[in-house]
Amino acid sequence: MLPEAIIGLTGAFGGGCTTAAKHLRDKRGFVLLRLSDPIKTNWAETHKEVPTRPDLQRLGDELRQKNHPGILVELALKAAEKGGKLPDKLVIDGIRNIGEVDYLRDVHGYRFTLVAVLADVDARWDRIGSDYTDKGLARSDFLADDLRDRNEETEYGQQVELCVDRADILIDNSTDVSLSRFKTKLLDFVDLITGKKPRSAKQAEILMNIAFSASHSSKCKKRHVGAVIADPTGQVVSAGYNENPLGTHPCVEEPEYENQCFRDIIRNNHFRLLAEKEARCPVCGEKLVFEKGPPWKCKSCAEKQEKTNLERFSFPDRALNWCTAVHAEVWAILAAGERARKGSLYTTTFPCSQCAEKIVQSGIVKVVFTESYPDLYGANRLKLGRVELEQFEGVRSSSFERIFARTKPD
Repeated sequence: MLPEAIIGLTGAFGGGCTTAAKHLRDKRGFVLLRLSDPIKTNWAETHKEVPTRPDLQRLGDELRQKNHPGILVELALKAAEKGGKLPDKLVIDGIRNIGEVDYLRDVHGYRFTLVAVLADVDARWDRIGSDYTDKGLARSDFLADDLRDRNEETEYGQQVELCVDRADILIDNSTDVSLSRFKTKLLDFVDLITGKKPRSAKQAEILMNIAFSASHSSKCKKRHVGAVIADPTGQVVSAGYNENPLGTHPCVEEPEYENQCFRDIIRNNHFRLLAEKEARCPVCGEKLVFEKGPPWKCKSCAEKQEKTNLERFSFPDRALNWCTAVHAEVWAILAAGERARKGSLYTTTFPCSQCAEKIVQSGIVKVVFTESYPDLYGANRLKLGRVELEQFEGVRSSSFERIFARTKPD
């Protein structure tokens, strides 16, 4: 027997997913499953010491690679079965890999809804910083764990950014959101998902849904991004998506690039050259050995169970400067022309630094974004340009029609 509803929770640690899961258990009768439980069980079978967060991250990666990306969900669901039947309502805390999202959608379809809980770095450090300082660790250790948690280049690793990008609903739980307000919003959205309290779509949800629809035109190998510009009255004046310029081929169809992402070509050439010059790892000091990426790791560090991402030392912007595409935000700005002035831009990610400059120049006064890890340099540029930044909150993506169709008359 399949459950009536499964709520999956994703987002950076310290964002509030565990609080949300417990609240749904206590107030709406959901049975709580934690994807960390199968990892901890596996750890306890072979270790006596208490695992650290990096220990659990590494073991989770190993289990996914050894079995399949959705193995943690499969194990958690099997543990929850009683007499071959799952509980009617489940909330799953700790979704970190898109394989886990795909597994739940393949098996449970529309019964599964992915909710992303979003919070800025400062808010998360304020909430769980003591977990680090009590162990003699610093904020730098927290940021290192955070970086590992959201590394989208590793197929079997932590992919929080990509999971957030797949979410059906986003809930803002940043610094200025009180605990009581967060809990209220959570219940409102879950009651909307389950049909207990239907409502019509809000304007921001409609505009962001259009942006997501535009993103489906992209053939980018990394991420499909969409953007919409609305005038001061809320009317759409343009839409855009990330793609190579008109008259050229997408990277995936470009023979000169051997159908590869051009950014990957640049990064592979760079790390191949470093290895040829006998450069050393900035972490362990050993000579670098080239292995074609992504991801780009230090082999010596990997042998010591350390996940050193060489890219963050050479390409902290993930080589976005070498991206051959016209970004979605710029595409929308070019299409809007003067109509962009004093308008609002809705984008399915946070603008990069290069897009931020064009946004300020265009006269756009507000950016609504869904990305949970904004480009700090881009954010600062927008703030200097007096552009208002707003974290999107609401229903989006594939669940838009399913959820809001309930308000249609019979």
